Amino acid sequence: MRLEWDPPKESGGREDVVYNIICKSCGSGRGACTRCGDNVQFVPRQLGLTDPRVHISDLLAHTQYTFEIQAVNGVSDQSPYSPQFTAVNITTNQAEYMR
Repeated sequence: MRLEWDPPKESGGREDVVYNIICKSCGSGRGACTRCGDNVQFVPRQLGLTDPRVHISDLLAHTQYTFEIQAVNGVSDQSPYSPQFTAVNITTNQAEYMR
């Protein structure tokens, strides 16, 4: 699966914007969502992406996923607030589709 997004409209005058993808899976039931395990693969990587796109593979069948896309820069960790994000929800069906 390929996930793409638009860069932020306002970068705050910074040119060091990178993206982090936070993956949560909710299983097939109605239980609480948890962070995805190491089985989910992100190419080129999950954190510190310089381009607004990532390829995600090895998702489980019949599972609801939420991908939170954060845009951060060199001063984001100095903020007392959690990073803002946009979320994408998907539900998989057959395992072969998601490989």
